[in-house]
Amino acid sequence: MISWDAVIAIAEIVGVVAIIASLIYVAAQIRQNTDIARATIVHETSVSFSRFHELLAADAELTDIYVRGINGDDLSIVESRRFESLIEITMAYLEDVDHQYKSGLYFDEEDDIDLILYIAPTYRRFFSSPLFRDWWRDEAPDSLVPSLYFKISNIMKGWDAESK
Repeated sequence: MISWDAVIAIAEIVGVVAIIASLIYVAAQIRQNTDIARATIVHETSVSFSRFHELLAADAELTDIYVRGINGDDLSIVESRRFESLIEITMAYLEDVDHQYKSGLYFDEEDDIDLILYIAPTYRRFFSSPLFRDWWRDEAPDSLVPSLYFKISNIMKGWDAESK
């Protein structure tokens, strides 16, 4: 005669094993999707950074404006506006990078460094230009997320202190 208690016990064990297997599978899928999302974000960030340089490489006039703006040379009103557009493109990029980092999407367990601090030296000449400083004083406080504004302000203060 079949012991229904044994059958029920075996069914419960099989059910528990199936639930555990399902949880392991779902956890693996979530981890894989997270890895794919992070890789996509890293790729998109690199593409955004490259687009800025593509703008300059494709347009000699814009490159001239960029170089003259960084050097503090006189620019016409139109040229100043184009330089300001480059500033705004850069700041939108940095705001996106900072948001991704703070959201944990750009986290690398082996090298957890704040991305803005990491890439800021790349922008040192740009951030030090008189036109950028004017934009920073007049527009940045109202244009940027406060945490990014303060982070970049502190970076620039450090550079200013170094140069004295």
